[in-house]
Amino acid sequence: MPLVWHVAREYAGIAEAGGVKDVVRGLAEAHARAGGAPCVVMPLYGFISRKVTAGATVASFTLSLPDQDKGNELFAEKVRVHEARQDGVRLLLVESSRYTALRDVYTYTADDERENHWRKKGTGHWDFHQLNLILQRAALETALAIDEKPDIFHCHDGHTSFLPALLREDPRFAAPLRASAAVVTIHNAGKGYHQEVWDPVFAGLLTGLSAEILAKGLLNGAVDPFLLAGGYARLVTVSERYAEELLAEREEEMSGGLGKALRERGIELAGITNGIDPAPWDPRSPARAGIPFGFDPMNGDMEGKRRCREELMKRVGDAVELPEHGPLYAFVGRLTGQKGIDVLFHALKTLLKDGAERRFVVLGTGEKEKESMLAWLAALPAAAGRLVFLPRYDPALASLVYAASDFFLVPSAYEPCGLTDFIAQIFGSIPIVHHVGGLVKVRDGETGFSYREHRSEALVAAIERTSRIYKDQPHLLVRIRRTAFQEILSRHTWDRVLADSYLPLYSAILADGSWTRK
Repeated sequence: MPLVWHVAREYAGIAEAGGVKDVVRGLAEAHARAGGAPCVVMPLYGFISRKVTAGATVASFTLSLPDQDKGNELFAEKVRVHEARQDGVRLLLVESSRYTALRDVYTYTADDERENHWRKKGTGHWDFHQLNLILQRAALETALAIDEKPDIFHCHDGHTSFLPALLREDPRFAAPLRASAAVVTIHNAGKGYHQEVWDPVFAGLLTGLSAEILAKGLLNGAVDPFLLAGGYARLVTVSERYAEELLAEREEEMSGGLGKALRERGIELAGITNGIDPAPWDPRSPARAGIPFGFDPMNGDMEGKRRCREELMKRVGDAVELPEHGPLYAFVGRLTGQKGIDVLFHALKTLLKDGAERRFVVLGTGEKEKESMLAWLAALPAAAGRLVFLPRYDPALASLVYAASDFFLVPSAYEPCGLTDFIAQIFGSIPIVHHVGGLVKVRDGETGFSYREHRSEALVAAIERTSRIYKDQPHLLVRIRRTAFQEILSRHTWDRVLADSYLPLYSAILADGSWTRK
C-alpha cells in the first residue's frame, strides 16, 4: 500500500470552501479503511481550533518569502508543524502567523472588513501566493524533518501545484526525496482557479526556482502552476469527460488556454470521476442526514419525502404554495456564471409565465449580480407562491431542500465533476443536468435527465418534459430513483473509486521510474 501525503488548503469538517474538501477527506478516509496510512498536510488556520486539536509539534523551520509591499524584500516566516489524527487519517497541521490570522480559507470575512476596510468581504487574501507556498514548502520540509519519504505527494488544485517542480528541481529536496513522485488533481481549471503568478521574477522569489525552470510554466505571460506541474507530475482531472474537454480546448474558453497548452506539449490528462461518502446524505438514516423524516428511494417508500416537503413549505412560509399534484424543482449551489445562473434565471422567468403547478426553490449565495437577479425575479407578482429564493449558505436547510424536492437542477456552463447531482440522487431528487463535463455520468432517462445545449430554452424544455413525466409516468421516476441510488452505492463510493482508479494510478506511477527522477 503506497504512502500518500495529500497536500491541500481544504478538508471537510475542518476547513471548508469548495469541492476540494470532500475529495481530500473522502479519498484519505477510504485509503485508511483499505489499510493504508494516508496523511493530509494542511494549514492550521486560526478558525479551526475548535474543530481539530493540534497534537505534538513534529517539525519547526523558517521559510524565506518575498513581500510585495516592501519591494519584494525577503522576510523570514517561522513555521511549526503539528500532528493530529481523525477517523484513521494523520493530519500534519502547518502553523504560521499568516494562517493563524485567517478567518476563512480563501477570502476575507465581514469581521476582516470591519477591522480593515480595504479587506472587502468575499475578496481573496492579498498574500494568497505566500499562503500557498508556505504549505507546499512546509510539506517538503516536514518530510525531511521527520525522515519520512512519501511514495506520492498528492497535490490538490493550483494552490499546491508548484510542489512537483520544487520536489524535482530544488536541490534541498531532489536528492533525499528522489524516490517520491507527485500527482496533481485539477479540481477546476476555469479562469480564476489557476493561482498563477503574473510576475515571473516574483515567482522566482516565491519558489526559489530559476527563470529557466519557471519558463516551462509560462502561460499568457504568467507562471501557471498547473502547466509547470505537467512536466513533473501526473495530472488528473476529477472526471474523464472533463479531461477530454480540457484537451480539446481551442483557445481560452474553458481554462484560459491551459488545455490547449497541455495538448500542444503532449502532456496527458488522466480522468477519475470523484466519489462520495453516501452516509451523511442517506435518507434512510434521517438523524444523520439532518432531515426530519426518513424515506427509502430503493424500495419506493417516499412518504417521508412528502413530509419533508411539507416541512420545507412551513419553513419558507408563504413564499411557495404546495401544489396538489405538481412537482417541486430545486437548485442548491454557488450563484456564479459557471453554475449556469444566467440560464437558470431566464428559464425560470419563462416558466413563471405559464399556469403549471410546478414550484421552484433556489438556495445559495455568490456573485452579487446573480443574487440581485434572482431576488428581483422572486419578487415579481408572477413568482408569488411559485418561486422562493433563499440567498444564504445553510447546509442544514440544503439537506431539507434536497430531501423535499422531486427534481434537482444543475445547469452548469461547465462542470469538472459535479457533487450536487450525487447528493440529489441519494436524496431521491432526480437531477436535470446540462450534458457537460462530469455531469455526463447522469444518463438521460436512466439515472436522471439531461439536455445538450447551454441555453435557457433547452432547460425550459427539460423541465416541461419532466413535468409531463411526473404526471403521466410516475413509475418511470420510481425506477430512475432506484437505479440512481443503487449506482451510487455500487459504483461511486470513495472506497470503490480508490480501489478501481487511484490505487492503480499510484502503482503505475511508482512502476514508471520517469516520475521519480529529475
